[in-house]
Amino acid sequence: MDCRPFKAKDPHCVYSEANIITLLRLMGSLSFFTLALIEKSPTYNYIGLGIHWFGDVLDGFVARKTKQETILGAEIDIIADRVEILFFFVNFLTFNPRLYLPVVLYIVDFAFVDFYLSYQFLKFDLISPNYFYKVDKTVFLLNYSPAGKFCNSTVVTLTLIFLPQLWIAAAVFAAGLIGIKVYSFHRLNKKR
Repeated sequence: MDCRPFKAKDPHCVYSEANIITLLRLMGSLSFFTLALIEKSPTYNYIGLGIHWFGDVLDGFVARKTKQETILGAEIDIIADRVEILFFFVNFLTFNPRLYLPVVLYIVDFAFVDFYLSYQFLKFDLISPNYFYKVDKTVFLLNYSPAGKFCNSTVVTLTLIFLPQLWIAAAVFAAGLIGIKVYSFHRLNKKR
């Protein structure tokens, strides 16, 4: 297996430049989330979120473009996403405690239900959740297509940041995401 730098990687390789980007975005975003907590600064919290989102797009782009998609890369990406979002929302709640209901529902969705669903790629011998279309096209479209990822990763967060008065809609949307994940998990269970 060829794990040399700047080369295409075998899916079982541990090293890749994309994995380095994931770890750098994790450290960068956590630094700003920590500063947000210490300084009681929503601005630092939003910078941390920006690093998370930019880094998440960048590491996936680099992995696909350089043929460096690895199983370890998918695993650390999934974990980093959850850690970063948890830190963001813990801080966010200190600044916006009245928005606890949609935040709690979204955390249950993203950090637990979606986390469990995303890790099912290992049971189907896939490189990452991006390949669920090989197992079930509906699960892929609902969760891992570009539109599915956008809905899962940004709609609730952006609503709470820019339109907090729509917190009920955000809570309903987050509950709907939980329903989609549970439905998707049941579909995948039938495939085993």
